[in-house]
Amino acid sequence: MEFEEFETRLAALLRSAGPQTVAELTDTTVAWWNGTRVVYANVDESGNSAMIGPQALDARHWPEWKDWLSDWLTDPVLSVRHDLPHEP
Repeated sequence: MEFEEFETRLAALLRSAGPQTVAELTDTTVAWWNGTRVVYANVDESGNSAMIGPQALDARHWPEWKDWLSDWLTDPVLSVRHDLPHEP
């Protein structure tokens, strides 16, 4: 699977899951559909799960994440967050 296919499948999953739904890709990385595109962000590892900023997950990083995220699609972990930024 290539990055573009992963992101297309992730986008479809998030759009169908509804507003404020995030994909918990790793312990420290989440993604959500902002109405236009998939947005990725890091979350605080100290236990409070606060958003700490955007993450650039893109085709450049795909070789590092490919196996993990391809497997993640077979058993995705989704949750609801009420602190998502309201960016277009």
